[in-house]
Amino acid sequence: MANINLLPWREEAREKQKRDYIGVLALVFLVTSLLVYLFLSFLEVVTDDQRQRNAYLQSEIALLDTQIAEIRKITERKQDIERRTEIILNLQQSRNLPTHVLDELVRIVPPGIYLSSIEKKGSILWIEGRSESNNNVANMMRKVKTSSYLNDPNMQSIVTQNEELRQLQSFKLRVTIRDDSQSTAVDTSQGARK
Repeated sequence: MANINLLPWREEAREKQKRDYIGVLALVFLVTSLLVYLFLSFLEVVTDDQRQRNAYLQSEIALLDTQIAEIRKITERKQDIERRTEIILNLQQSRNLPTHVLDELVRIVPPGIYLSSIEKKGSILWIEGRSESNNNVANMMRKVKTSSYLNDPNMQSIVTQNEELRQLQSFKLRVTIRDDSQSTAVDTSQGARK
């Protein structure tokens, strides 16, 4: 008779395939789990490294902010000192201005003109006086134009009260006082000519 195998070999083959399949699944799961763990560990290392960099940058930014605040304070102090220095220099330069203006008036007033009042308002000089003739006033205005401290003469009024008695004529003149930068430039140019 023929040899018939009645053993459940097909079931055993199926069980073996099932075990192999589960083994492969377990191996794939383990390898995938290992890869995921390695990837997450790598991400954690990279994240920690980035956190350290961020912390370093934050500390450097805070340090730079304090330095910028100090620089601003120093700049404000510098500007304050420059303002004070400028005020002191302006006071120093304008200290002798009245003397120079009066000396200049003595130089520009021709014979025949008698000054009765000089008044300074800001940078404007109001001159009142009497003159023997209009030519004397015109000469004075020409000299003002060439002055190193005065400029822009403007006749306000000239009045003759009685021509028959040959009295002096009253006049009012407005003159602008040059600012210090212009007068010092004129002084240096005159000093160079000498």
